[in-house]
Amino acid sequence: MPAQHPNRSPVFRLITIAASGLGSFVLGLWALRLGFGDDLAAMSAPAVGAVVAALCALASGGAAFSFFAGVDESRSYVFKETQVDKLTGLNGRTAMFGRIAEAVSASIRTGRPAFLIDIDIDRFRQINDSIGYVQSDELVAAFAERLKASLPAGVQIGRIGAGEFAVIHPDGDATFNLERAVERLIERMTEPYPLKTHLQSVKVSVGIVAIPKDGRDPALLLRRSNLALQHARMTGLCGWSSFQPEMGQVADYRQWIEAELHTAFERGDFDLHYQPQLDLMSGRIIGYEALIRWSHPERGMIPPMEFIPIAEETGMIALIGEWVLHKACSDARHLPDECFVAVNISPVQFMTKDFLGVVRKAIETTRIKPSRLELEITETAMMQDRDRAAAILKALSEMGISVAVDDFGTGYSNLSYLIDFPFHKLKIDRSFVSRIDTDSSTGAVVSTIVGLSRALGVHTIAEGVETENQATLLRAAGCEVVQGYFYGKPAPLVIRQGIAAAAHQTLQ
Repeated sequence: MPAQHPNRSPVFRLITIAASGLGSFVLGLWALRLGFGDDLAAMSAPAVGAVVAALCALASGGAAFSFFAGVDESRSYVFKETQVDKLTGLNGRTAMFGRIAEAVSASIRTGRPAFLIDIDIDRFRQINDSIGYVQSDELVAAFAERLKASLPAGVQIGRIGAGEFAVIHPDGDATFNLERAVERLIERMTEPYPLKTHLQSVKVSVGIVAIPKDGRDPALLLRRSNLALQHARMTGLCGWSSFQPEMGQVADYRQWIEAELHTAFERGDFDLHYQPQLDLMSGRIIGYEALIRWSHPERGMIPPMEFIPIAEETGMIALIGEWVLHKACSDARHLPDECFVAVNISPVQFMTKDFLGVVRKAIETTRIKPSRLELEITETAMMQDRDRAAAILKALSEMGISVAVDDFGTGYSNLSYLIDFPFHKLKIDRSFVSRIDTDSSTGAVVSTIVGLSRALGVHTIAEGVETENQATLLRAAGCEVVQGYFYGKPAPLVIRQGIAAAAHQTLQ
């Protein structure tokens, strides 16, 4: 059955053909009348019949030409609509199924394997909501152009989702190293994108399957590459992962969490635990970090690292984050007046349109002093949209709220934002603290961070302190505030006689 333009139904085509034939016939008779005038009646019947037959033949030919030209146009139209992605000009999802099938057949025939690489822009839906559809399309187009430029000629590339792309990459020659190639690709694709209004940073996750080892059906291969991608996103290991059979179980667990999150929120499964932050010079507690905990009635405690990324991807983080902020501010009223409460802000939550409104509402409804609230924001969150992030941080500072750069040293490599953004504290990541007493280079990095903070006129806090030796070295490096199991584990807030304290191990 010939492909048809959606706006050209069979009835429409029949009307077009009939109108073309009738119109041509009438036009021909009019031309005869105009040309022969009164002499037309004097023509013999056979001559008139011949002329009319010729006109009918011309009309039929014109109608047929119109029909088949329309068919050709329809095929071209349908091909572009179903096989080509309009925004990027790459293969569409339907086309990639065919390309994968072709790659499977070629691999089986030649014995040379290929790789299906699934590349996804992390938290693309949240980026889309934050910067708007126009700029989001601009980002996708720029991402696609860079992807094409970063891959060898002849490699099949397709857009299979809003911010998701598939690449069919041949195994290459003996010198080809997939791991190095993928890591170079990730490094290239995560460089900031200059949009018309701002510089947009992204992170990507990559999943890889081998063709035909990991499957021969295109739908199965795409599913398995996506499972590997989700695994890479959850573990954060180098941003990429190859498919392993056990990943199906991980996907089932992830799907359960996604389905259960909203119910857990409505049921009240979530609670906050608090970990003390200690001033090294005075030895007293000056604040508490609020850490969310999920206690499921059947499965028990579910670690934040397992449900927070899913909450971010599904959009549940907005509700959960608002609840955390409000409860932490409410609990802060029961802490000693000299103590503040620190709240982690998800990058997705930070870039929501009404983030400042949510913060103001939490302060107003709980009636705590803004100076008793500290927001911990990652480098990645601030770099998604530098101009908007700078405006938000300025507004927070004007409100009297302290801002700490969380996980400092593990995120964005360009430190120019330290000059552009107003903040009050650098939080040294636990990955540095854990090695400070075993690796001299790590100690030098910590000392450098402390010196940098002093030059900028901000404070430092180190997280993940678990031994006395680590605490001693941090004090020697000039770090001002510390937190970790050595000083107290996260625990629920305990209220006694109107005076609140965090239930934690006895301070050493």
